[in-house]
Amino acid sequence: MSRRTALLALGVGLALADSSIVTLALPKILGEFDVAITSVAWVLTSFNLALAVAAVPAAYVSRRRPREAFVAGVLVFASASLACGLAPSFDVLVGARCVQAVGAALLVTSALDLLSQVGGGDVRALRVWVAAGVLGAAVGPAAGGILTQLLGWESIFLAQVPLALVLLFAARGVTGRPVSAPAGRPSLAANAALLLVAGGLVAALFLVILLLVEGWGMSPAAAGIVVTVMPLTAIAVGRLRPRSLGVVQGVACGVILVAGGLAALALMPRAGWGWTIPPEILVGAGLGLTVAGLTELALHGRADQVVHGGWTLAARHGGVVLGLLLLAPVLTSALDENRDEAIRAGAAVVLDSEIPPLDKLGVAQDVLAEVDRADEAGELPDVERAFADRPDDDDDDEWRSLAAGLQDQLDRAVTSAFSGPFLLAAALTLCALVPVLFLRRRPT
Repeated sequence: MSRRTALLALGVGLALADSSIVTLALPKILGEFDVAITSVAWVLTSFNLALAVAAVPAAYVSRRRPREAFVAGVLVFASASLACGLAPSFDVLVGARCVQAVGAALLVTSALDLLSQVGGGDVRALRVWVAAGVLGAAVGPAAGGILTQLLGWESIFLAQVPLALVLLFAARGVTGRPVSAPAGRPSLAANAALLLVAGGLVAALFLVILLLVEGWGMSPAAAGIVVTVMPLTAIAVGRLRPRSLGVVQGVACGVILVAGGLAALALMPRAGWGWTIPPEILVGAGLGLTVAGLTELALHGRADQVVHGGWTLAARHGGVVLGLLLLAPVLTSALDENRDEAIRAGAAVVLDSEIPPLDKLGVAQDVLAEVDRADEAGELPDVERAFADRPDDDDDDEWRSLAAGLQDQLDRAVTSAFSGPFLLAAALTLCALVPVLFLRRRPT
């Protein structure tokens, strides 16, 4: 891969990583600005919604002046990233995210044309373009979580400014090839399937990270290592897919694998990151077959890859918005219901414990106070905080057993709360099989 091709691929991955990169930063952003818990999700939703709306118009601009569109996209993306990192209010942050998405739309659509000029033709350009986008979106949550943990949520956006400006070197000496022929109608079946698959993948790319970090208390760095299973599997399957497996058949298999992986996440028997690995492998394998295959079917044989690439972007990020709008209320409701069940189960654990009877009332009060504090802060309760006022006694097995029992009940409640959204995402993914039935390989 040439240096110019690598830069263009980096640009695509960087721009599309922003569709998911702020997932683990949302609690910190909530603490920074005085907004409701439901409102802070718009930091994530606004980017995907604006990108879905801007993708096709940006593609029409890119088809006429690809180099100029790429430069403009980079500059808009970098400027908006700087504005996000320095945002003085929540409204400014959301507005800058929308502008950032417009820059991303110009950058990504024009990069497809430029890749075909420097990367060895349309077919290879399409493969690099798709792979870079999938990898960027998949590693986005982990990268954002690590930056948030080390340097604060603002660093997510500020770090993107110099990276984006470096991309300008990729446009030097490249003119692109503006297309004047009609673009033709988009592939409705391929794009509809892509929208539904993307909606289901929201659970794999966002909810798994939230479960690991916010639910089970893992550090963002450790969670980032765990979820790299998905993009690594997707890349491996994309490279090792047998030639005898047709594109449409591969897409159908991929849809079933993604849905199966999401269902497996819903049916985990207990908390623990190890239980997520097999489902992540299934989802990653399906991701490697579906996104690339559907994008190829949407663009194959088309006179204007850039415009139809814009349609695939609109479908993918429209699917992300659909997934967020469907899954977030289900998860919130499930967490509320399981919170009450966890309190009842925790009370039983306290009553059945072997600590002195007079201490049981104090422990129960401390636990309820921690539940109320966490509820107001939009966090999950911290069992260790409820025991913070008790003098340490390493020989006190009864107290350690009680703390472990309460933590186990909390983990059970959180894991159970995520089951419903994972099952809903699996059902949404399976719906993609309906438009897949109408797909056929377009003649070369």
